[in-house]
Amino acid sequence: MIESHVDEFDVRCAVVTGADGALVWDTLAHPEQMRSVSALVEERMVTVAYSHADWDHVWGVAALPPGGDIVAHEECGSRFRHEVPEELARRRALEPGRWKEVQIRPPTRTFIEALEIDLGGVIVRLSHLPGHTPDCCVAWIPTWGVLLAGDAVETPLPMLNDGKAIPVWLDGLRQWEEEEALDLVVPSHGRVGGPELLSETRAYLEAVHHGATPPRLSDLPAFYRRAHADNVRLVRGDDQAGE
Repeated sequence: MIESHVDEFDVRCAVVTGADGALVWDTLAHPEQMRSVSALVEERMVTVAYSHADWDHVWGVAALPPGGDIVAHEECGSRFRHEVPEELARRRALEPGRWKEVQIRPPTRTFIEALEIDLGGVIVRLSHLPGHTPDCCVAWIPTWGVLLAGDAVETPLPMLNDGKAIPVWLDGLRQWEEEEALDLVVPSHGRVGGPELLSETRAYLEAVHHGATPPRLSDLPAFYRRAHADNVRLVRGDDQAGE
């Protein structure tokens, strides 16, 4: 796993290696954050998997050798046509020079429900789990009992982009809570832990969905206090924004 700090939060990617290949799960926000990956993958064939198309997960890809497969959900590919380049142009205008090395590399292969990748003795199964964004997916490594959760799981709390997305998000989390072989959950933001991280994310979403106040909000960093306020506004609807 590789962790880096971006703006007010940390972001994490992972490298999974098998006998024949390596999978790079997300590429962080900038190529300079991914320089150490080449030593991890060595001479293996590299496949990149995007958990979703948010900028802090896909902009470091230029540090990796070109030509390998980039896999993601079908909706992720759609976001690369307009949303991803528009966000890069916006940030380049705000911070000239900072994003000069960033290259946009869209997915070369997409899936709708699930996709299995054989790295040689290690199988990685990508599964759609929308909620944070419509294109979010997770990566399951059954041999190790590891779930790379992207932004489908986040501590201290997850972030909404659509208040109506909570029910389908909750359904996806419940399905993974029933996976008996699951030992380790690796979110892209927040602490690494066990299946309890699924339950914590689900409990927060259920509370916000039903208008309840989650506990210990006063202990949150400022970034996550603002995120919670945004989540509440999205669930209530734009007509009540700003309350």
